[in-house]
Formats: sequence, C-alpha cells, structure tokens
Amino acid sequence: MNRLGFYIENTTVRWMREALRQVKPPVILIHAQDRGLLRDIRRELSPDSFIVGRLYKTIQQQKEWLDSDDPERYGREFAEEIINYDFQLAKEIGANGRLLIDAWMSLNEALRGPASFPDYEVDDLFRRRADAYDRFQAAFRERLEQDGLVAVAFNFAAGNFTRPEHYLDWFPRTLESFTYLGFHEYGWPALKPGPGVATSALYYRTCMDGIAQRYGNKFKVIISEAGLTMAYGHPENPDKGWLNEIQPLTEDAYWQSLLWYNNEMLKDAYVMGACLFEVGHTSKWQTFRHLGEDNQGNAILLMNRIEALNDIPGPTPPPDPPPEPPDGDIYERTQALVDALGHEKEVIVALPGQADAVERLLTPLTAPAAQGAEAVMLSRNLRPRVDQITATLHQLQSNPDIDLDKIEAMLVRAGHVSQQLDNLQPRVGVIDDASQQVQAVQAAFPEQKRTAQSSSGLLTQVDDLLTRAQRLQSDLPANAFVPPEGVQDLREDMPHHPTKTWPTRSLSIIKRVVLHHTVTSPETDPVALARAIISRRDLPGLPYHFLVQGDGDGFWTEALETQVAQTSKTQINEEGVAVALAGNFTNTPPPDAQLNTAAAIVAQLVKTYGLNVDTDVIGRSEVDAVASPGKQWLQGAKYKYTLLDKVRALLQE
Repeated sequence: MNRLGFYIENTTVRWMREALRQVKPPVILIHAQDRGLLRDIRRELSPDSFIVGRLYKTIQQQKEWLDSDDPERYGREFAEEIINYDFQLAKEIGANGRLLIDAWMSLNEALRGPASFPDYEVDDLFRRRADAYDRFQAAFRERLEQDGLVAVAFNFAAGNFTRPEHYLDWFPRTLESFTYLGFHEYGWPALKPGPGVATSALYYRTCMDGIAQRYGNKFKVIISEAGLTMAYGHPENPDKGWLNEIQPLTEDAYWQSLLWYNNEMLKDAYVMGACLFEVGHTSKWQTFRHLGEDNQGNAILLMNRIEALNDIPGPTPPPDPPPEPPDGDIYERTQALVDALGHEKEVIVALPGQADAVERLLTPLTAPAAQGAEAVMLSRNLRPRVDQITATLHQLQSNPDIDLDKIEAMLVRAGHVSQQLDNLQPRVGVIDDASQQVQAVQAAFPEQKRTAQSSSGLLTQVDDLLTRAQRLQSDLPANAFVPPEGVQDLREDMPHHPTKTWPTRSLSIIKRVVLHHTVTSPETDPVALARAIISRRDLPGLPYHFLVQGDGDGFWTEALETQVAQTSKTQINEEGVAVALAGNFTNTPPPDAQLNTAAAIVAQLVKTYGLNVDTDVIGRSEVDAVASPGKQWLQGAKYKYTLLDKVRALLQE
C-alpha cells in the first residue's frame, strides 16, 4: 500500500502526467495555477487523489497579517481570495464529481516554533503571533466553509513543533474546528533515526497522540512536505535535496528513507499520505527532483518503485475479539447474522472477477518477466567474463610480440564496459525483484483461480442462509417509530454515495438522542446538504437521521437502522439517533418553531425506545470537543433545557 504522494509546484515538468497516471498518488499538494492539469487528474490521471491547493504568499506578507491588529480579517480575506481565484477554480467540480481541489492550505511555515527556542522558552513575539495565527486559521476555515470548501491547518517548518503541548497550548480554536492538519517532515541524510542522522520524521505521531487525548480521533493528517534536505542536519545547512552537488545520495539510499517512512505511515490510519518535495520541481528546487535524470544522466526510477507499493497490501489489523453473545437480544443477534452473511456473500461473489482481473494483469507480464530474468542472468555472467578479459590483457602487456598500444586501447574499452555494468546494477536489481515477484504470483495463481472458480457451490449455501436469516428478521416484531405530524419522510429520496454505505444496526440498540447544528442557512434543504457532504467529505450520505429547518419544517432523512458517523465516538454512533437543527446557534438560540418540531421528534423517539429525557438527550458538544449544537445549548440561553421542557410536556399529553 502506498502513502507517498506528490508536491507539485511546476506542473509542466517533463514526465509529470505519466507519473500521475502511473502512481495514482494518495495525496497531492499543488500550487493552484493549472486548471487544465487539475481537470485531467480528476478525469483520468489520478481521479481519487486527495488534492490540497496552495495559493503562494511571501513570508513578509504572512508576517504582516500576523502582526496586524485584526488577523481574523486577513484570514477571511485570504479565504475570499481563494474562493474567487481564477474564476472560482475552488468551486469547480471535476469529471468524477469531486471538486478539483479537496482542501486549501492557510499559510506556509508562517511561525517559528517552540522547539527552535533554547530550552523551549518562547518570546513575546511568538506569543503574539501564535495567538494571531490561531485566530487567523479559525476565521480562514469558517469563511471557506461558508462556501462549502475545506481548510488544512498548520504546515509549520520541520522540527519547529515537536510536542503535543506546542499545539494544545497555542492553537485551541484551530484544533476545535479543523479536521485536516498539515505537517512538514524532513531529515538528512536519512529520515529513519540513527547515528549521524538528523530527522524530524514521526514528530507528527508524537504530537497527534497528545492532541487526540483532548480532542478525540476526528483529525486527518497530511504530511504536506516530506523528503531529505541538507538544511536539516548538515553543518553548512544548504537547502539542497538528495541530488545536491556537495554530498549527493544514490537513488537506493534515498529510496530506503522513503520505503521506511511509507511503512511507518501505514501504522497510523489517520495519515492520508506524504507529499514528496518536489515531484513537480522548479529550477530553485532541482536537487529535490523525482523525475527525469540524476546527476550522472541515469533515469530516475523512483516512480516505478512507488508504483510497486500499490500492489503490496497494507498491514492487516489484528482480528477483533469475538463479541460476547448479547443477553436475550434476538434483534441484535439476528442483525449480526444478516450482516455477517451479507459480507460473506459479497466476498464470494467478487472472487471470480478478482481472479479474472489478476489473470488480465498477469498475462502481459509473463514475457517481460522471462526477458527480465534472462537479462539479469546475462548481466551477472558478463561481469566474470569482462574481469577475465581484463586479466588476460594485463598478462599480454609483457609479451614483446604484441602491440602495446592496442593492448592499452582494449584495456580502456574493457574499463568502459566494466563501468557500464556497474551503472546498470541498480536497474538490474529492480528488474530482478520484479521478475521474481511476477514468477511467484505465476506459481501461486493457478491454485487461487481454481478456488475462485469452484466458489459457486459455497455461494449457493451462503445465499440460502442469508435468505433464511432475512426472513427470520422480517418476522420479528419491530420497534415501530411513527414520525410526528408535519415531519416529512424523505428516506427514499435522499442521495447516497455510489459505492459507500452506512453500517446498519438493530433498533433495540438505540439508547440516546444527539442534537446537532449544521452551521448552514436555517433554510438548508436536506437533499442539497446531503449532496454537498457526499461530494466534499466523501461520506456515504447525510450524517443525520432528522433535519429541522428554522421555520419548523422537519424531515426524516435516514432510516433509524442506519448507524451514521455523527460523532467521533463509536459507541455514541452505534446507540444514538442524530437530530440536526439547520442554522448556527453560537450567538442566538433556535427559534420557537424549530424547537417545537425538534421536541416532537425527540418525544416520539423517547416514547418508542423507552429513553430517559434527563439523561438520554444530549448535544454533540457533551461527547466531542466541538461547538455543535452551538454555545447556546449549555450557555447563554441554555436552550437544551427549553427543549427538554417541551419534550416533557408532549409526553404528558
């Protein structure tokens, strides 16, 4: 599995499009100036890449914003500049239905961090700028979100922020409101810690462990810059990459760093990937290049190596312990049986197609693999022959009957051949590895194909069991929820992701109701909101079971058997029903009409599922470190208690 992505500054560098098509990088950070390339990425080059846009600002400009009296203003203005940049590039949808750019950076390496101060004793300038940056980022994100866009926070220089408290102490507004966090990680002459190595690699993990303890597991991490630079650990600190002219590295040495870093990122599910600086290089950063030729004119083969990672499965998580049988809960046990059989059916149905796909991929590789093995053997046989010829020529130098000049000329030619063989060795190693992998798959594939082709009998048995389990489930008495009068049932009309679905659950597991606010217009249409969330957040559908508009119109949007991702807490998602109020209730409470409809929905849920009004009706902010359903929920107007009073009154009728 590959987590190595691209940092693209120059979109016209040779082989760029081929590299995108070949690698399909998981993440891309791009200087947003090439709408044509972005359209091509979404159409066919790498449609599923998560793309972060950067609008370049000078260090001086960034400092002026942070030193101003109103950093929030400049955060909003920068967001508006992005929104309106290049005829609203930020809002263009690609051919695959996704925005051309998924998320936008705020500032880049805008702040010197605590780890760069002696003994971590920061000065007053840092304190002022850190507070300003926290306010800037919060305003930047909020303004982008108003137009349906997403922001990426931080992106500090490598090694400046190395402890959880460096983020927790200075950026509470950012951590409360952001989902995507950016980190820069560099080293020299390697990324993996060791003797003689200076590296910032994996500081992200140290920091995220502490951040998650306070804010939960809501974050996604993007290593927005990664690589090797002599500025990190070399005595002279030149900002030069692995192909510098002072102390260049071999491609093999650089690859070992990338391979190690990729394997480490795979251990952290919240890491989306690392943007290698720079795959789309400019002349200033030429020594960091990943495309073209190295300093000796040899082709750089890093893209082939990265592509090969796509065929390697990621780490298999340890199996979950078998759940304890529920005590007398026939609903839950039946649902678990249906889910398990449905999953097994999907696996079995997919087997023949997967076998055919492997065969289609394997067939054209057979001849090249054999040729590659032959080339490896030829290369290995040539070395002793050249060495033998060289030794013979040296012996002939003492023969007075042979022209010494001709011997010298032949020795020079033999030396050239020997040097060419040395230069070929890295490529020969790659060919050898690839040939062996293909041959291993060829040896194992026939048995796997026979297993896939013989799965029809097993499919019949599983299909029969699934039908019986579904019939049993349909015969069970259900906890029937009847929506209150005036609440429109839109469950059949709501849009959903073409491939993703929410998990399902037994109705008997419902134990609480969770209130949310949408931070959108009070007139937000549930269908339009669902489409936006599916497109921009890549979720299966709307993460709310009910939505109530500001004028009191209510909508039933998801089946109660659906387990939506409404919080960062798995248990709450499993047991909770999500009721969302359209609007933003940070400064004012919801209007009475909206609360009346919400109370009617909550009262019906309480009555149907035997819930306790005082303990089982909560706001999201009571389980997650977020503002939803607004500060007025428990502060100011404290509209939670107004809502609960209305629920009690309805239950007494």
